[in-house]
Parts: sequence; structure tokens; C-alpha cells
Amino acid sequence: MCRVWQQKRDVEITPQELTQILQDPLFAQLRYVGVSGGEPTLRPDLAQIFHVLAQKEPRLRGVGIITNAIRAQTVIERILASAEICRKAGVRFNVMVSLDGIGDVHDRIRGRQGNFESALRVLRFFRDRTDIPVSFGCTITKDNVWHVDELLDFAREEGLYGRFRVAEFIQRLYNEKQIEVIRNFTPLEAYHLGLFFAKLERTFESNPLYRRTYRNIRAMLMDGAPRSIGCPYQTQDVVLDCRGRLLYCSPRSPVLGSALTTSARRLYLDNLDIRRQIVAHHCPHCIHDYHAPATIREMKQQAAAHWWRRRLGVRSALARSRRLSPPRRTGANPNVQRALIIGWYGTETAGDKAILGEIVYRLQREGATQITLASLYPYLSRWTIRELGYPEIRVIATHSPELLHEASLADETIMGGGPLMDLAALGAMLQAFVAAKRAGKRTRIAGCGVGPLRQPLYIEAVREMLRLADVIELRDSKSVEWARQQTGRTDIVNAGDPAMAFVHRWQGTHPRPPVLRTLNCYLREWTDEYKGALSDDEFHAVKARFEEQLGQLVATMSERLGLRPRLLAMHHFTIGGDDRDFNRHLARRYLSHLDPIVEMRPFSVSDILHSMQEATFCLTMRFHSTLFAHTLGVPFGAVDYTGGGKVSAFLSDHQALDRLLSVQQIASGQWRDRIADWEGHEHPAN
Repeated sequence: MCRVWQQKRDVEITPQELTQILQDPLFAQLRYVGVSGGEPTLRPDLAQIFHVLAQKEPRLRGVGIITNAIRAQTVIERILASAEICRKAGVRFNVMVSLDGIGDVHDRIRGRQGNFESALRVLRFFRDRTDIPVSFGCTITKDNVWHVDELLDFAREEGLYGRFRVAEFIQRLYNEKQIEVIRNFTPLEAYHLGLFFAKLERTFESNPLYRRTYRNIRAMLMDGAPRSIGCPYQTQDVVLDCRGRLLYCSPRSPVLGSALTTSARRLYLDNLDIRRQIVAHHCPHCIHDYHAPATIREMKQQAAAHWWRRRLGVRSALARSRRLSPPRRTGANPNVQRALIIGWYGTETAGDKAILGEIVYRLQREGATQITLASLYPYLSRWTIRELGYPEIRVIATHSPELLHEASLADETIMGGGPLMDLAALGAMLQAFVAAKRAGKRTRIAGCGVGPLRQPLYIEAVREMLRLADVIELRDSKSVEWARQQTGRTDIVNAGDPAMAFVHRWQGTHPRPPVLRTLNCYLREWTDEYKGALSDDEFHAVKARFEEQLGQLVATMSERLGLRPRLLAMHHFTIGGDDRDFNRHLARRYLSHLDPIVEMRPFSVSDILHSMQEATFCLTMRFHSTLFAHTLGVPFGAVDYTGGGKVSAFLSDHQALDRLLSVQQIASGQWRDRIADWEGHEHPAN
């Protein structure tokens, strides 16, 4: 992503010349200097450069250096010497090592065999043998777009902190012609990266400033949005290159002139029109990870979002719902022109996408012309509706005034699939029902299950939703029984899961592919909301045994049937658990000797269904992976992670409990007896 090394090496300012430049009034209040390249440790006089910086008055608050660490020993020696100068002067010092992937991925990108090992050596040295803050920096291009998650896994395991950025066209690095690798992502690659930056924001980065940067990068990648955060180069930062020339910023600024021959302050002030042009025409499209404090506009947006989350909370929803007593039932209404679909959208799995696809199909078949989807994270749902082929659907934010407005206007508000369970967003769903009933509009629960429900507050919220619903269609008999007991209503029906109808429609239009010699696994992490009566310590102990035994189960079936394990994700978003994270963990720890396939590409619903048809055998765990496999009629065995909940309820309704293993059965090794029965049902390969 950089072509500095191709440029002629001519003039580099000396430490004495740097001293001269820094005496200019432009640098009178200088607080931080970052030294980068090229590769700064190639300079034998690097320590002298930092000596100049350390002697600057008023004293700097900090300095930092970025290195590619190709010559590990030289890098260590020269950085140690520079850091010692700064330590004695009381100036904070930090190191960042470029790391763009694991092993061969990094070496290929850097064009230097063995660079990964040398970079790791430098990282570990400063981490383990010094008190100098050290981090890594990953620059993402088309070459490593599918490997960033592996690097994040590695960083967690190593206890390393780092930052991730998307490569940008930067004039100072002479990379304007690198269009084949820089910001040249396919829509699927951009979507995948957007999910990755959302994961960084929520699970890896703790600094609010950098989390905002990741949030901005995610929006630019997934939504094509303009830059939403500021940049210090717009107001208070500047670039000084190795020749002593001044630039407003690296990506787009022309060289303003030489600070060796002209006052830096004069160069800076005399060319402000250039900076204004950059801000107006280039800054909105710049994805570089420059960080700046929140603007007033951002703070107002955040305050409004927080207010609406409180306004649409469960307690507030219950207070409003209780005033509707009794609600007026509207009964059947075949003339739905305008519909609002609510639910857990914005965190959807492949199963949720199938439910949504079927609900939209039915609405449009019945004449609906205006369909709105309320989403917890609209950027995710916008991808979903494109994937399903319904780009005309409007997506709004669940926690916003638009939700209540749309519910009051729609002919029907539909709670579309998913579980009615202990989730804070249940308040927004209930308030949408309240708004609809106040306006005399129809409400429907379509294909939902019930549970897990433990907290009285959420149980009461579900009761109220059932009370306000004109039509209640649940997906299994266990949920129907609970709902009837709670409400006394006899009109609650088991209509099955809408995803089943979606699969049947899909199956009728897609020919069955040839069968491959693979054991396809649709797994997920077993999380604590399904721990039941287990204590925290008991849960973690069972979870560790379960994962080990699950790995052995997959390995044993693969070896006995002569299959290659293939791990696929039903869910790709960090909220709700990115299945790809669990798949990499399982494959790395228990299946590496079998050369497993770990699919990193986010699969569409159609991709998942196709993959099930071409597998010799499917091991399912996500609820809808079990539903998909059973509906398709492919050979499968299922893992019940819900403790007798929705997975076993579905298989019980379909007389298929012989396909089921519980978490406890797997953790205790009882799976060895069951898989002999499963193996008798594998699909013969074509």
C-alpha cells in the first residue's frame, strides 16, 4: 500500500535542521510528534532526532514511532536508545509495529519473507522486557481483507493491543496508483469489514475516541456514508516530511514549501485556502483513521439516541400498555396496504432472514405496497433486504420516534418471528403495539417462540404483547401452551415457523447440487443465557467440557466417515455472537489435523441452504440450522443448546427427537453412542 521505497533517496533533514524548523512560531505549542516513514529506524541518527524532540520547549507531552520491524535487532537497539533519551527528559514514548496479518499473510503484503517473525519478536520484546507502551497497527487492503479476524484472535491470545485502519490513497506515500488493493472492496468485502469494525468497537477497543473512529469506518464501508467525525489535521495538526517540507495532511495536501527556507508559520497561514478546499472536497470521503473529539452535532445525536432508548424501555412500555384496557380487537383485515415489521432485526441470523423473507413475500402477495422494517442496527438490515431481493423496503431505527409514528400509520404492525424473551428491546416492541392499538390498527405476532423468560418484568411485557395482539401465530406447541396459560386466550395457534415456508419455496426453485465429502457444521457458542440452574462456576466448567467434546465429536465423525469438516456461520454479527469466531476457535484447537474448511465469507440464506444440500452430513446447533436441515430433508444431527427450549420443541413437534443431543450429553461424552445412529443416515456422495 506504499510506494515510498521506489522514490529516489536524496535529501533528509539533519537533527540540526529539525532543531531550526521547530524554533518556528508555528511549533510554539507543539504537544505530540509521531515519527513514521518509510522506515524511520533506517536512520543511524534516529536517537538524535528524538533528542531534538525531547529538548523542545515547552516540553512535549509525548512522542511515538511506527516501525515495520524488518531488521528486528537494529529496530530494537535504535528504539531503545531513542526511548531512553525521552525517558530522561520526562517525555512519554510509545512504539507501534506494523502487523497486517499472521505468518505468510503479513510477509506477502510486506514483500519480505520472515517479516512476521521479526515483527513479533519486536512486539514481544517491548511488551515483555520493557515498560515502553507497544501496540501493533494493521492496514487493511484487498490483500488481507479476509484475514483480519485471524489477526484479532492472535492479538487476544498474545495479549497485544493494536489498531486497525483501512488503507487510504496518500500522496505522501506515492500510492495513488494502487487502485487494485486500496479501497477496492467488493460489496461483500465491505460488508464483512463493516462487521469487523463493529466487533472492534464493541469487544476490543476501550478508548471512546478510537471507538468513534471505528464506528465511522463501519458506516463508510457498509452505508457508503460520508465521514462523520472530525480530523485534527483540519485545525491543529500538520505534516513535516523528511526533506523539511510542510503539508496540511498526508492524504491530500500538496507540498506547501520548505520549512528550511521559509517560515513554517508563514507557509501554514498563507495557504489556508488550500486547506479549506481539502476540507470541503476531500475530507468527507477520507477513511483514514485520524481521531478527533466528538462534535456538538455528534453529541446531540448520541443524547437523542440515549433518550429514545430510555423512552422505549420495558418499564415505560408497561406503563403505557396498562392504560389500554381492554384494547379493541380489529380481527381479520385482508386489506393491508401499509405494514410495519418489528422484532430483533438488525441482529438477524440466517434464520431471521428467512422469516423476514417469508413475511414480506406473504404481505406482497396479499397486496401490501409499503413495507417498513424496524431495525435495532439498520446498517445490518439494509444488507439483509438487499440480500433477500427486496430493496424497496424502508428500514428505520427501532429506538427512534419513527417507530411509534409508523406503528400509528401502518394497517398492520407485525412482530415477525424470533423469540419473545428477556431482552431490553422488548420494550420497543411492546410500545409499537401500544401505538398501533391507540390508532385502531391491527397487530400480529407471526411465527415467534417464547423464552427463555426468567425475569418478572419481561414476563409481564410478553403477556402485554399477547394481550394487545389481534392475531397470535406461534412456532411450536410448547410456546402455544405457555401463551394460553398466561392469557386465557383460545385463539392462539401453532402456525409453525415462517422460515419453513421460505425453505420450501426456495427448494422448489433451486436444483439439488452434487453431494460433497464434507461434514458441514452450523455451530455457535454456548452462552450463559442458556445456563439454566447452573451457577457461574458450574456453567464455565460444563462449557469447557462441552467445547472439548464437541471438537472430538466433529473429529470422530469426520474420520469415521472419511469427511472433511466444514464450518459455516449462521450469524456474522458481534451482537448475538459471530459464529465465525467460534468456528475458528474450534477448528484451531481441535480440528487442525483434519484440514478443516472455515468459511469466513458471510453466507446468505440461499448460500446456507445450498451448502446443506451438498453436504454428506450436517451437524446443526443454531436453531434455524436445525429447522433448515429438517425441512430440506438432509441427513443431520442437532445440538440442543437451549436446555429443552426451542430446538427440542421443534424436533418434538416434528417427531425427530432421535436427531438430538443436549449440551450435557455432549459434555459427558454420551455422544459416542448416539452418532452411530446418525452415521447410518449420511447422504451417499454422488
